[in-house]
Amino acid sequence: GPCGLTAARDLVQLGYPVTVFEALPVAGGMLRVGVPEYRLPTAIIEREVADIIDLGVDLRLNSAVTSLDDLFTQGYSAVLIAVGAHEGISLPIPGANLEGVLLNTPFLRDVRLGRPPELGRRVVVIGAGDVAMDCARTAARLGKEVQVHYRRSRAEATADPLEIQHAEEEGVMVHFLSNPIEIIGDGNGRMVGMRCLRMELGEPDESGRRRPVPVRPSGP
Repeated sequence: GPCGLTAARDLVQLGYPVTVFEALPVAGGMLRVGVPEYRLPTAIIEREVADIIDLGVDLRLNSAVTSLDDLFTQGYSAVLIAVGAHEGISLPIPGANLEGVLLNTPFLRDVRLGRPPELGRRVVVIGAGDVAMDCARTAARLGKEVQVHYRRSRAEATADPLEIQHAEEEGVMVHFLSNPIEIIGDGNGRMVGMRCLRMELGEPDESGRRRPVPVRPSGP
């Protein structure tokens, strides 16, 4: 990733022989597999990586490291661990482990590596941060009907307003003040739907944003 490759460049320029071990079949880390192609073209990343390799860095792809002791046994005198953060976080709601429920970073990675997961005609994205918009716009580029559900209002969304605007211009439907509370399965381990609660904004929470609370039923 950016940290490992930048350190390799700096060290080789100081005169140290450097080997970079990369578990994936491509170099660049999250810039390469976490940022969509439309935002950061592959050709730009590959050019940057090539400039570093040309300095004399030994890059070994498809080479996951499982033991630091083995590296020292092979004669390496120092190891920099720069593995990044490639795992998403599952929502703590019922049904989150059903087949068909995907995490953001693995989804973006698989698409960038040319192996997009099987998706139905309709895709729902939970959240309204920049990565959520990346997922929504990526799914739209795969020809899917995409909806976004976010428990707060547009003003509280952490995505850049332009990101939300561009997603909507590309056909993504964004539902604000909608809080997913359950992923519904078909009885065979496959998701078929999602149950949400309509929300309204209450007092600010520790983040400074107004806390979403369920809409109170009207009537006496």
